[in-house]
Amino acid sequence: MGGKRLFFGILGLLGVVVVAASCARALDTIPQCASGQIACGTGCVDLNADSENCGACGTTCPATQACVKGACAYECPNGDTICAPDGGATGGVCVNTKTDNDNCGSCGHACPAGQVCFGGSCSGTCGDAKSGQTVCGADAGVPYCANLQGDQANCGACGHACSAGQICESGTCQGACTSNQTLCGADGGAPYCADLMNDNANCGACGAPCSSALHNCIAGSCTNECTANQLTCTGDGGSYCVDKLSDNLNCGACGNVCPTNKPICANGTCANVGGGGTVRYTSGTIANVTYVKCGNGTYSSCNEPTAETSCTGIGLKLVSHASNGTSAVVSLGATSSCYFSISYFTNNDPNVAGQCLVGVSNAQWTSCCGTTEWHGNIVTVPTTLGQQFGYVYSADSGYNVNLSNVSGTHFGCQANATAIPSAGCSTYYVACL
Repeated sequence: MGGKRLFFGILGLLGVVVVAASCARALDTIPQCASGQIACGTGCVDLNADSENCGACGTTCPATQACVKGACAYECPNGDTICAPDGGATGGVCVNTKTDNDNCGSCGHACPAGQVCFGGSCSGTCGDAKSGQTVCGADAGVPYCANLQGDQANCGACGHACSAGQICESGTCQGACTSNQTLCGADGGAPYCADLMNDNANCGACGAPCSSALHNCIAGSCTNECTANQLTCTGDGGSYCVDKLSDNLNCGACGNVCPTNKPICANGTCANVGGGGTVRYTSGTIANVTYVKCGNGTYSSCNEPTAETSCTGIGLKLVSHASNGTSAVVSLGATSSCYFSISYFTNNDPNVAGQCLVGVSNAQWTSCCGTTEWHGNIVTVPTTLGQQFGYVYSADSGYNVNLSNVSGTHFGCQANATAIPSAGCSTYYVACL
C-alpha cells in the first residue's frame, strides 16, 4: 500500500508539472502589446484603426470602408483616401496618397525600392529644394521624408532622435519650452517648463519657491503684489499671482483649467495645439496647424509682430505662405508671394468656424515688402468643420487648379505696427505650426 501511494504521488507531481508547463506555453502565446493596442488572438491591434478589428476583436469593416476612431466609416479624416489591401478582400485603411510609399498617387501604386512618395509621385528626393525635407530611412528600411529642422526622430540628421523632455528646434534638440520659459527638474525628476519671471515655485531660478509672506513672483522676484496681466488667485491656504494669458490652470480667470483636448493657454484662451486643422504646403505636404487669436482677437490689435508672438507664445511658429525664415515664422515653401496668397487650410475647431483667418502671405521678405513691413489677406473660415478653404493667387507658386479657392480681403504691404483691415468678423485668428 505504501508503494502504491508513493507511485500515485509521483504521478500527481508529474501532472502538476505537466499542467504548469502547459499553462506556461499558453501564457507565452499572449502578446505583450504596446500602449494603445490590445491583444486579439495572437497579435496586437489598435481597435481605433484596425479594419479587421474595428472597435472590438473580430469586427471587420467592408472593403469600401475604413476603421476611424473605432467605427467603420466611408470617409477618412484629413482628406486621406480609403485603400483596400488584398484586392479588396478585407476592410480598407486610410492613407495619404501624397506620402504613402505603398499607395503613391493612387491605391496600390507602390514606389520602387529606394524611392519615396512625395506629392503623390515616386522619386529619389523629397520634392525640390523648397520642400525643406530630406529622405531618411533609405539604408535601414522604408524611405520617408523628414524635416530635419523640426523632426523629433530626425533632428539635424536622419536617425538622430531627441530625448524625453526635449524638442527639435532649428535642427538641434532643445528643452521643450517657449522663449520665455526654462526647462526645470531635469536632474531631480521629470523635466517641465517654468516661467522664472512669474512662477511662484521657481521664482528667478528653478526650485526657488516664494515664501508664504512674499508669495507672488513678479519679474523674477518674490513680492506680495501682482502686475496688470496677472490675477490674484487663492488656494493652498494663501493667495498667489498667475498670468491669466498663459497659465494653463488659470486661463483667463482663476481656476479655469485648460482641458485635455485644449491644453495650452494662449492669450487667455485654451488652445488645441496640433489639432486645429491642416494647411497645405506649396509642395503638397499636409501639416497640422493650431488656430489662436491674433493678439486679443480684434483686427485693431493684429499686426505682424503680434501675429508672430501669438504663435511663439504657445511654442509654435506663425504660418506664412512665404518668408525669409525668421525664427518666429515658418514658410509654406513659396519662393515669391507678392499676390495675396494664403494657401489651403481646413478647420476642426468649432470656435474658429465662421470667423476670420489672417493669412500672412509674406513675413519679413524684402523681395515683396521691406523688412519693416508685412502683407497678406483675410478669408472667412467656413462654418462646416473639415472643409477645405483658402486662397492662392493663380499666378503664384502653390496654386492648384483642382482645389477650390475662397477669395478673401486683399491688402498689400503694411507697416509692422499697422493693424489689418476689418473684415466684419468678431474674432481674428492666425495659424500656428
